[in-house]
Amino acid sequence: MNSNDSHEIGAALERQVADLHDTPFTLADVQGRARGIRRRRHALVAGVAAAAAAVAVPSALLLGGTLDRTGAPDPAGPSESATEAVDAGTAPSSSVLQGSTLTRPDGTTTELELPDDQVIEYAVLGDGRVVAVPNGGAEILVLGADGEAQASYAAEINHIVVGSTSDTVAWIGDDGAVRVLESGTAEPTVLASPPVERGGYRSVDAVLGSGCAAGGCSVLTGDGNTTQHWVTLEGAREIDLGEPLRVLDFNPDETMFAYAEPPGPNQQYGCVGLRDAATATTITRSCDVWGLSFSPDGRYVEAAFAENGMLGDLRVLDLSLETVLDYEPGGSRVVDSAGWASPDALLVSVAGLRDDQWSLLEVPLDGSEPTTVAGPVQGGNPEIESEFHMSR
Repeated sequence: MNSNDSHEIGAALERQVADLHDTPFTLADVQGRARGIRRRRHALVAGVAAAAAAVAVPSALLLGGTLDRTGAPDPAGPSESATEAVDAGTAPSSSVLQGSTLTRPDGTTTELELPDDQVIEYAVLGDGRVVAVPNGGAEILVLGADGEAQASYAAEINHIVVGSTSDTVAWIGDDGAVRVLESGTAEPTVLASPPVERGGYRSVDAVLGSGCAAGGCSVLTGDGNTTQHWVTLEGAREIDLGEPLRVLDFNPDETMFAYAEPPGPNQQYGCVGLRDAATATTITRSCDVWGLSFSPDGRYVEAAFAENGMLGDLRVLDLSLETVLDYEPGGSRVVDSAGWASPDALLVSVAGLRDDQWSLLEVPLDGSEPTTVAGPVQGGNPEIESEFHMSR
């Protein structure tokens, strides 16, 4: 990859379409733009203080606490502690849905008007709202912090992608336009429509920045196999990452992204790696792990082999993609899903194949013994059901 390619890639990841011109961007231009995006994000984040507290006390995630019915929050600016949490480069840990009870990272619970057996995936915004993809149609459902349904949006596909600090959620609307719902805003911002081949498929791969209504955020989209377009309010532009690959996740300060290459012949999954966001140059690459996602503080990535509704070869890696933790539940138990209890511990849902007994475990990265957060409880077949449904 030559230097002009790197400048173009960096610009495509960090700069608004309206700012593009014929003069090649320097790395300093890209980094300056990234700093501006992060400053706007700090000014708009709402409700991250609870996530910061959960990082400090991960074991507070105890299912079955006091019912929280505080009502939907009005859009509001951040508290001082919320801004500090984002400045520190730490994203929220995972929430857990069991039945209709949502347990947030700080241990508070909310009853949702949507039980987990009707949820494909969901995310929790910093202002407390829940964005869910329900079964039974192409739809995105928004529930208030009190768990009551607030709005429903028709979607092209049943899929959402969450920003690196969990303050934005993006999807493709039924009209083909990208929509981004941001913490503290009542309605999603409608971005441009990425092109699609006839009969093709559009996927959202990543959402970046903040202040979407003012043009401060952008979304990377693709065809489900490779990332192809960079979408803003002004339009959709082709993005050249130097080779075919799909963006999987960004670290909290959006300076690095995880990617996957398309699988080769006789491969189920392609190789994966980490790249610098400003230049799109590879930092490290591996063909021995799959499905990278960053820890809340961006110091690690989680990787696992997904098959038949379960996870195999669950690992935590450092930023050189060297193994820090290789977790196996042992016996006849399997891993159903995994999230983050804190920057230093995984949250892992395990189930017994013989007895359908489910438990939620906190697994420290230092190799010490896991602790049981919830369970064991009787559940269903892990190839079909999930007793503990974790947020994206």
